[in-house]
Amino acid sequence: MEVASGRAVTAEGLVRWRHPDREPEPLPELVKAAEHSRIIYVLEHWVVATCFADAARWQKGPLPGLRVNVNLSAREFDRPHFGDRLRAAVRKSGVDPAGVTLEITETSAIDDPEAAGRMLDDLKETGFEIWLDDFGTGHSTMEWLWRLPIDGLKVPETFVQDVTHDAKAAIITAAIVELAHRLGVRIAAEGVETEDQRRWLAGQGCHELQGFLLYQPMPADALVERLAG
Repeated sequence: MEVASGRAVTAEGLVRWRHPDREPEPLPELVKAAEHSRIIYVLEHWVVATCFADAARWQKGPLPGLRVNVNLSAREFDRPHFGDRLRAAVRKSGVDPAGVTLEITETSAIDDPEAAGRMLDDLKETGFEIWLDDFGTGHSTMEWLWRLPIDGLKVPETFVQDVTHDAKAAIITAAIVELAHRLGVRIAAEGVETEDQRRWLAGQGCHELQGFLLYQPMPADALVERLAG
């Protein structure tokens, strides 16, 4: 949700495991395990194809202004022709890449920031935005902000949960927001669950907010029904 307008401006692709006997649930441990095997490449190929197809359909119909965020593992940067595969997915889906944000997750390290920077520069020329997810909780360093062409940062839920009652969490979060402002990039906060958190983050100058206070995860069709209905 964009703070200034109060509108939903971005949808993020989320993976859920549909167990036959339980409700769909997130599996962060599965994602971590996938990143240490070749499974992550199969998973991300499916996520990219699905999100691009949804975004293309929305751009041409019910939600023309809604951006779509797709999370990418840094492990992908070690694969040859990764950028070519993303552009092929663009052509196949018909999506306008200007309406897609690629989020770099921090659970894997970038071994060669300079090479990653060149790849991301190439993807930005294609039209994508590049955001750094969960800044400050994984493998990223200040060098990522220096060498990578970042358009935005996300304050992780880890800090957001405690900003209204923990001085250290508040100081760190305020510092990340200020850093984004000084770098001239967008800043979003994840895991917003209370009205007090929303007010505090808005007061700090966050551009966008994400969390259960605003919207619950839902299937793509339900999202269209809610936002376009």
